[in-house]
Amino acid sequence: MGVHHRFCAKLVLILMLKHYFAKVHSAFSNPRADADTTPSLWSLKQNTKDDYLGFGQQEDWLDKNGPLTWIINTYARGCYLTIFYEEQSTEAAHKLRETLFLRPIRMYLLTKKTLSTPSTWSRSVCDTYIFLINSGEDLMQHASVNHIRAVPYKEGYYPPALWNYKAYYIIFLNEVDNALETAINIVTLYNFKKTENLLLLYPNNQYLTAFTHSLYLDSTGLTLLDSWSRGKLQSDKNLFPKKLDNLKGAVLTVATFEHPPSVLYDYDENNQLRDRIGVDMQIIHGLAQAKNFSVIFKEVSSVEKWGFKHPNGSWDGLMREVIQETADISVCNVFNEHFRWNDVDFSYPYNFMPGCFVAPSPKPLLNWQSPILPFTGDTWLSIGVSLIVGGILLALVSALSIKKESREFRSLAYNYLYILSSLTMRSVNIVPSYIPTRVYVGFVWLFCLIISTGYSANLVAFLSVTKTASPIDTLSQLASSGLRFGAHSFWKTQFSGSSDPSVNYIFENLETDLDIHTLFEEVDKGKFALVENKQYLEVHRDARFTYGDKSSIRIVGECLIPYSISLILTKNSPLTPHLATDLLHLFESGMMNKWQKDVVILYRKQFEEKRQLKVSNEISGTKALSLDQLQGVFYITGIGYILSTIILLFEIIFKPNQNLVSLPEN
Repeated sequence: MGVHHRFCAKLVLILMLKHYFAKVHSAFSNPRADADTTPSLWSLKQNTKDDYLGFGQQEDWLDKNGPLTWIINTYARGCYLTIFYEEQSTEAAHKLRETLFLRPIRMYLLTKKTLSTPSTWSRSVCDTYIFLINSGEDLMQHASVNHIRAVPYKEGYYPPALWNYKAYYIIFLNEVDNALETAINIVTLYNFKKTENLLLLYPNNQYLTAFTHSLYLDSTGLTLLDSWSRGKLQSDKNLFPKKLDNLKGAVLTVATFEHPPSVLYDYDENNQLRDRIGVDMQIIHGLAQAKNFSVIFKEVSSVEKWGFKHPNGSWDGLMREVIQETADISVCNVFNEHFRWNDVDFSYPYNFMPGCFVAPSPKPLLNWQSPILPFTGDTWLSIGVSLIVGGILLALVSALSIKKESREFRSLAYNYLYILSSLTMRSVNIVPSYIPTRVYVGFVWLFCLIISTGYSANLVAFLSVTKTASPIDTLSQLASSGLRFGAHSFWKTQFSGSSDPSVNYIFENLETDLDIHTLFEEVDKGKFALVENKQYLEVHRDARFTYGDKSSIRIVGECLIPYSISLILTKNSPLTPHLATDLLHLFESGMMNKWQKDVVILYRKQFEEKRQLKVSNEISGTKALSLDQLQGVFYITGIGYILSTIILLFEIIFKPNQNLVSLPEN
């Protein structure tokens, strides 16, 4: 029995070995005879150069275990797939579709009409576009056009981008003559230069070579990533690297103009521009260091500044530079406003600042008011009532006393003169004779002493310290101040449509055809009020119009809403999302205030001579009282002269027969 079992086991083993060697022989003699059981990578290893360039062998690259499927499953997991194919690649496209049967996939024949249809570029959270091309003419023609500028502007209408700049692009170069040259042409096209995630696959002999592009570099931009052979990548590199974390010394053009404290120009002794400093310049230098790029600055006209949108849809100033892409970035205290969003991209805000008005500081009150300023109106009224009542009471006390007082105290006119002289601490040399009158007069003297002492002390303060008018702190006060209003044309868009009548009045009278820098001089003269960024106003106030601890211009307390300050980048710039983290770090570092103070110090030096001249004209220490300070006293004296003259004329006219009292001979 045991011998029989051993014989059967040997027979089964011989039959299995015979079948195995037959299978191996068949595989070597015809590698594709058993495609279901033989790995597709075996066929990749056996192909020749002609086989790979021929369409008949392309399916091996698109096999379910092939490189394209592996790349999609590795880098585009969870993304919505769109396959574009030319007519020659129809079979390959459907082959790829079968290997990805569990994925949501759209398939389009690659034509100009398909690429120009907005629904083709409908977006999801993550999109991957796969192009199987043989010539690629339609793709290259479409990718070379800036579709935003290609369609004429119409009021209220902006054409779709017809491109997804945030998607992953995989381009498989199949049966392409001069494939390497085609790849170079592709990566230099307009839309691909704005697309970070691009992968080109080029079958070459026994390898599938993977290329990508380098953004913002002057070279061809084609970079070898890796190659696929024998079922794997040779160096296992990331096929979609983060290219914009390190720009490798690329040169970016930055448009700007002088506008402290954002941008301040430092000139040498020959009036040649030596350096650009300021808050925004520090931002640019910080980003250049973080992202490893260098900067070329481009000047913008000081008249155009940030830019104004014309009726035909065109812009000037900083906006024009990035829209026409003559600059990569525009920077100079730019407000992140919604009406600009359709034309450019804005970075993450790195500062927030309200728009405010600067107006003349309160002017000194007229000095003729000095004699009445020590007391308020209520105090003066109370003193007047006390004088009237006091004179009547003095006359009554004198008249009703048991012992009659002298004739003077029984005269009402004399009593008023007596109390008035007591208020001035210069009483006449007559005193009451009897106790009732003396007690009353004593309290009158005490009252007059307190009043006159308080008046004298306070009068000294008003004569030595100049009192100013109430400052302008609200927009309603500004609107009724009688000042003219000046601003850059940008502010016209901010005041229009307001429901506040004061704001509407300012909007209707806002003058924009003025030089902002020289307009500060008009504000200092008390003729204008100027609206601008609060940070900008503070620098000019502190540097140009502050003398010691006093400033001749001041910022109105009520400001407009805060504005976000950002960089302007070209529309769909790949840099935009990569700068956010660095800008946030700069904002959180608290360096903005330090940079602003540095600008103020340097800017003040440019106006040092002017400030010193004005300060030297002001005499420090004890000052002699001028006629301006004492003119009120002369006004009171003049009023007294006029009043006495009128009374004299009144007596002469209405009592002509009354003899004048003659003076005694001695």
